[in-house]
Amino acid sequence: MKSFITTIVLASFLGASGATVQASPADSSKAAAKQAAPKVFTSPQKEGTKASCPITGDEFTIAKDTAHAEYRGKHVYFCCAGCKKSFDKDPEKYTK
Repeated sequence: MKSFITTIVLASFLGASGATVQASPADSSKAAAKQAAPKVFTSPQKEGTKASCPITGDEFTIAKDTAHAEYRGKHVYFCCAGCKKSFDKDPEKYTK
C-alpha cells in the first residue's frame, strides 16, 4: 500500500513539474524559414547546395546538370526542365 501511495504521489508530482515548453507559432515559422532551402539566389550556386524549385516547391540538391535560369540578377534552380519552361513563360511570378 505504501509503494502504491508513493507511486501516485510521485506520478502527480512529475506530472505537475514536468511541463514542456512549446514553441509559439511565430517561433516555429522562423525555424521553418531557416530550414527551407531558398528558391531564388543572388549569385550562382555550387553543386551540392540545397535549393527549392520555385514552381513545385520541391527541395533538391543542385547538381552539374540542374536546370538553371538567371533573371534580373537572380539565379533560380529547378527540379526539372519542365519547371524551367514554366518559369520562362512568366519569370516575374516566381522571382518576387
